[in-house]
Amino acid sequence: MRRARERGAAAGCRLRLAAVAAALVAGAWLTAPAEAQILKLGYVDSVRIFENYTFARDAQQRFAREIEAWRAESDERRKTLEELRADAREQALTLSEEKRLEKEAQVAKAQAEYDQFVQAFWGPRGKAVEMNEQLTAQVIQKVREVVEQIANTEAYDLVLDAADGNVIFAVKSLDLTDRVIEILNREAGTAVPGGTP
Repeated sequence: MRRARERGAAAGCRLRLAAVAAALVAGAWLTAPAEAQILKLGYVDSVRIFENYTFARDAQQRFAREIEAWRAESDERRKTLEELRADAREQALTLSEEKRLEKEAQVAKAQAEYDQFVQAFWGPRGKAVEMNEQLTAQVIQKVREVVEQIANTEAYDLVLDAADGNVIFAVKSLDLTDRVIEILNREAGTAVPGGTP
């Protein structure tokens, strides 16, 4: 069950990464002057940005490596706890009452330490959630800056995010996604797939 909770937490963090980005990118817009009659609109696909922005991919890979290391440590601690329990069960009939109680106390202490470790990493305010939020915030900030830069430079009045369902139809010329990815990757010093650095 703990293993499933750990996998769920890791998957939830990955999903949250895209969901939070979609919500924040969708909020990046400029208001049109009151006298303006025609709005200049654009949209981005934050899911595609996260898939193609090298900094976001690198952040996700760093997060996955940390999760794997924490999972390995958790597995090792769980194995040690199970061995301690098995040892206590095997010796239960041969130990004196005092030694048996001592073994049970060791098992209870090891269980409490393991539970505390799991909560510290996988709990609602654990290190996994904290790290995901930090990495997500960094990526979102960079994406937002580029979207706002394009919107300001080219006088866009509104930029939506297609990934969160706000855009049902739009002509391709309104799609700013490739331009955002290109600028982000250029600023990160990496090449755009099929393009130049």
